[in-house]
Parts: sequence; structure tokens; C-alpha cells
Amino acid sequence: MGAFARGAATLTAAALLMGAAAVPRDMGPLPRGGSYVIYPDTSVGFAAVSLWFRAPGAGYDDRTPGIANLAATAAAVVPLASGRSLYALVHSAGGDLNIEVYPDIVGIEAIVPAVVARRVVAAITAAYFAPAVDDTAVKTARANAAVLGVQQRYEADTTLHDLLFKQIFAGGPAHYPPLPSTVTELTSISTAQINDFAKRAFRSQNAMLVMTGNVDASSVDAITDGGGAGQSDAPIDSPLASNPAPASVTGSVGGIGLAWVGPPIADQKAATALDFVADYLFREETGTVTHALDRSASDATVAGQFITLHDPGVMLVTIGGDREESVRDRVLAAIAALEQPLDAQTFAGAREAFLYHVASDTQTPQERADNLGWYGAEGNLSYAPGILDGSYAASVRSLDPAYVAGIVRRYLQAPVLVNLNAAAPQAPAQ
Repeated sequence: MGAFARGAATLTAAALLMGAAAVPRDMGPLPRGGSYVIYPDTSVGFAAVSLWFRAPGAGYDDRTPGIANLAATAAAVVPLASGRSLYALVHSAGGDLNIEVYPDIVGIEAIVPAVVARRVVAAITAAYFAPAVDDTAVKTARANAAVLGVQQRYEADTTLHDLLFKQIFAGGPAHYPPLPSTVTELTSISTAQINDFAKRAFRSQNAMLVMTGNVDASSVDAITDGGGAGQSDAPIDSPLASNPAPASVTGSVGGIGLAWVGPPIADQKAATALDFVADYLFREETGTVTHALDRSASDATVAGQFITLHDPGVMLVTIGGDREESVRDRVLAAIAALEQPLDAQTFAGAREAFLYHVASDTQTPQERADNLGWYGAEGNLSYAPGILDGSYAASVRSLDPAYVAGIVRRYLQAPVLVNLNAAAPQAPAQ
């Protein structure tokens, strides 16, 4: 998805890490509709089992923002035929259940000990391939969404992300946040609406099951639910605004957001070039912009990533802390400087550092499952970073200074700007 996690860089370490991930990949159709991808690693004692669906976060008519979040959560907590919910099974085994809802994708991921992976495969597919949520499960889902909504209002990065997407996209699911801004919007979505959405979005034909870690293909036999053969929904795109305007919004926290419309996932080389730019400039600790800020007296923060989407992708930078306008100018100057090619030695070192970062950030089963699920749902599974037989590393190695500079000139010119202004604290009532 563009921004990878943390690490230092040497060519030798990168090569060793790439070798450590040398495991085969298996894929095929599920017995009752949908597809699976398995990326095993028997050196670990746990597994990541995840389902990924192409599903609009605001509903199929874009009128119910939050419905995908409510449906995904309710399906996880409603009791199954065994009497226990998926959530209860995962946590009783000492695992974690993560639900991630994006404008166009829903991902449900269980990280569990390997000995229960087969049972979790059966439970996660039962919960979503045959959803039947009730009022109790929906009540739990609403409460969970309300808490998440409050948390996100105090997270400048998340708030700016949603606001920037609202400006960039004129409509479609990307125009709306995965969670609405008020509890009233959540409570207005009925259990019947949630059930109808779940049955359409989470049908087996629309699913990709991803298993990584200590797993094997025999777990697929544990699936007993599903509607049979059929086609997955196409990747979900949103129409662009013709002339996105800057915005100034009052919120619980302050910050500045910048965004540029980038290439689609099908243009692998261009998308990889913008991943490289984000890593070179904004990676925590080692990016040229972030490193300079760390050495300054300012407490300003900056984060940048290229978000790889089906069509188009989005380059996004968020700024917080003090001297936000000064940091914004520094960010724009750093991007403008890349319109001229880096010298060969600097570029070669930065490219090898980037390869190391990709390798070091895709070592765990969860990281691999996340990449396989995301890139598969966005329409280019073989491009998932960190996959040994994939095309991502080759795309990185194909980059050269002139090409990257050309991509910067093509895509990173006039950003969409959002100023998020922190509301003044209210005086306590007398």
C-alpha cells in the first residue's frame, strides 16, 4: 500500500532477508466459491488466516457510510452453529482478530496458534459466507464503531486521510469515510440493512482466503459454507473530482494534509516509483525529510505514503506538531527537488535501502497476509510486495533516476490541500 515500516539498509541484509522468505505460494478455487492463496512458513508456530472482500464501505448506493464496518463486526461476534462466535474462538485460542474496513475493501484477519488454524478457517468462512447477524450482534458492532469513531477524531493522520479522499473523489465509496462522524448515522442503519449488505458483500464467490505462516492446503477442506461457483465483484473505483479545491476544516486535532492523484495498480513501474519516493523522503527515521525534522528543534511530524489502489492510486502526506506551514513548504521543496534525477550513487543506495525496507517489513505471516489480501483485492496479486515469486522487487530494480524524476514531474505537481484546525477548548459549564 505504499508506506512500509521501519529499518536501516544494507545490500547484504536485504539479500539475506529476501532469502529467509523463500517459501512457495499455492492458490486455487475454494470448494464452495471464491479463491484462496497460501504462503506457508513452517518455521513459525502460528498462522494468519484472513478473508478479503471487495465491498463498498458506504453501501452499494453510497448512502450508508459505516455499513461495511457494522456488518463485518457483527458477523464476527454473532454465535455460530457451535454456540461460539468467531471472535470468541480466536480469543479463547490466545489469538487476535483484526477487522479492517477501507472505502473499497473489507479484510478480516485472525492471528492464531497453528494448531487451531484449521478450526479458524472453518469458523471464519462460516461467519462470513453464511452471515445471519441479529440485533445483539449489531448492538455490539455499533458500540465498537462508536468507540473507534471517537478515537479516530483525535488521530490527525486518519482524519486528514478521510478529508483528502473526500476532496479528491467526487463520489463513490472513496468519497466517504469508512466510519461516519456521528453515532446517529450508525444507529440509523437497521439490522435488516446490515444483513442484506453482508449477504451480498460477504458471499463466498466474492472472497479471497489468505493463509500464511504455519499452514497448508488441507485446511481448505474445513470449509463447509459457501454459495458455489460464481464471479467475484470487480475492483471498486470512485470517480475523481474534476477540480479538487483546498479545504479548511475544524476538528478535534490540527494538521495539514497534501494529496496527489497517482497511477493505477496496473502501472506497476510508476506505482513502485512513487512507493520509492515516499520511502526516500518520508520513511520514519531514515527518510530525508523525516530525518531532518528529527534533528531539528521542532516537534513537527510528517508521514507520507503512496496508497496503491486499483485506479487511481493516491500519494498522501500528513503533517502535525508545530510549524506546520514551514514543514509543508519543506515537503513541497523536497518533492520539487526530485523533479531532477538523483545522482547515480545516491539513487543506487536509496534503491537498495528501499529493497531492504520492503523485505524487512514483509517478514511476518501477518505482514504477508496483509499484502497478499490488499494487492489481490485491488486487482494485482502477483505485485504484492515481499512475495518471492512476485513482480514487486523486479519493479524496484527496474527504476532509474531519470524515470523516477519523470514520474515526480508527471504526478506530483499541484497537491490537494486540507488544513485541519483544532477547535478551541470550550470553557466548562458554570
